[in-house]
Amino acid sequence: MQCLMRLLFGLAYTNTINASEILAITPIPGTSHWNLMSSVLEVLIDRGHKVTIVSSFPRKTPHENYTHIDLSKSMPIVMASPWETVINVYRPPIECLEFLNAVQQQTCRTTFEDPQLRHALSTRRYDLVITELLGSRCDLYLASRLGVPHVAIVSSQMLTWYQDSFDSPSNPSYVATLNSPYPRPETFLQRLRNLVNYVTVHAYFKYVDRGAAAVGARYFGPGHPDAETLLRNVSMVFLNTHSSFDMAKPLATNFKEIGGIHLKPFKPLPADLQEFIDSAEHGVIYFNLGSVVRMEDMPIDIQNGIKEGFAGLPQKILWKIESDRSTINLPKNVKTKKWFPQYDVIRHPNVKLFITHGGNSGVIEAISAGIPVLGLPIFFDQPRNLELFKHWGTGLFVDYNNFTKEEFVGKIKRILNDHRFKENAVDLSRRFHDRPVSPQETVAYWTEYVLRHDGAHHLKSQAVNTVWYQYFPVDLLAVVTAVVASLSYFLHRVVAKTLATVRHTFTQNYS
Repeated sequence: MQCLMRLLFGLAYTNTINASEILAITPIPGTSHWNLMSSVLEVLIDRGHKVTIVSSFPRKTPHENYTHIDLSKSMPIVMASPWETVINVYRPPIECLEFLNAVQQQTCRTTFEDPQLRHALSTRRYDLVITELLGSRCDLYLASRLGVPHVAIVSSQMLTWYQDSFDSPSNPSYVATLNSPYPRPETFLQRLRNLVNYVTVHAYFKYVDRGAAAVGARYFGPGHPDAETLLRNVSMVFLNTHSSFDMAKPLATNFKEIGGIHLKPFKPLPADLQEFIDSAEHGVIYFNLGSVVRMEDMPIDIQNGIKEGFAGLPQKILWKIESDRSTINLPKNVKTKKWFPQYDVIRHPNVKLFITHGGNSGVIEAISAGIPVLGLPIFFDQPRNLELFKHWGTGLFVDYNNFTKEEFVGKIKRILNDHRFKENAVDLSRRFHDRPVSPQETVAYWTEYVLRHDGAHHLKSQAVNTVWYQYFPVDLLAVVTAVVASLSYFLHRVVAKTLATVRHTFTQNYS
């Protein structure tokens, strides 16, 4: 069935272009980032394009249009990090940005030094480069070296530190930054905090990413534009989000939402899982905190509170746990595995609640499945993602800093016992799926549009090449202010002179 759908999808466009050679690289060997990139590339392969990808994730099945340059030995797949690293490095916005920048610049160096890529660059002709915007602009020099259009993807909502480079309107008075702990700034203090965060993150990114140009010059020689100019030259940006969930905001014409592109058709559950879920009289709760944080690394009071909380519930629990050490003293109603077919699990009608850290892939799966959410956000965009569930009435969250078993269990029961959470989740799912074309069709059409129109630079905001004092019209305001001040001064002098003359005349006539 899936093959038939792909065939029909391939035939759907009658205005397709000839097969193109596409080169793609990844910014970090992280699974969630790869899930998005691979989903985009699969669409293009199915359209007949030839893809060369440099990554740490080999394709499971060979394909004649797919060439993989394997970096798994020099760049191992990112695994879980110690709790102290998560809290002290990943969570604070500035430290997180500095970490992402260092990781991506190292990825650029490793990628650009790879002999297979160097050989491919010298022997093959490419028509398009695809990268992911993350922590550095160093990978932009690849498209500059090849002289071809550049398409970028973003694995979350638009990253705050790239926003002004595309001049896609992002007024901090009403558009929350990526790491803001609210869906939109409403109070004066929230708007002030949002403005400070917006300015700080933008300024710090420009500072910390100074090395991007040096990386480009080292591997591709001098003479290339600076990194900011190359960023503004990106033709198309695909965002892994959707405005039905992420508060509607203005987007530049060359920004396209593809949230849900990684979702796969339903597959039957393994027999043991099917039986476990079907036999749950009071339903099932699915619990997964992603791959970055291991349960055994979390504070003991949180671990014990979760276990004790689950023990007092009538529901059965499916709990993704990476290490056998975390399974000690688990309640009898809990079933653990190192991996679950998550999207298939949460679509089962007897799964009543999804407890998640709020990573973007899981967020999209929960929205699509129409399941209520209880969040335990930890870093990056997770707090805002889970605030959005609360905003739409489809979930709640627990602050790990003030975690108590009583609050954890209380919010589980509140969601399960209030039918409005499920009703709102179903409504949100309907909005999410109600769009004129699928994410796959969006990627296919607009990627080929860029190829057909030599980069389609006409789609970019007219403000991209506008200097800041013209964009904010500081020069116009300065001139208007000067004119008004001059006229005011002139009128003041005229009136003062006139009054002085009248006063003088009056004094002479009546003295």
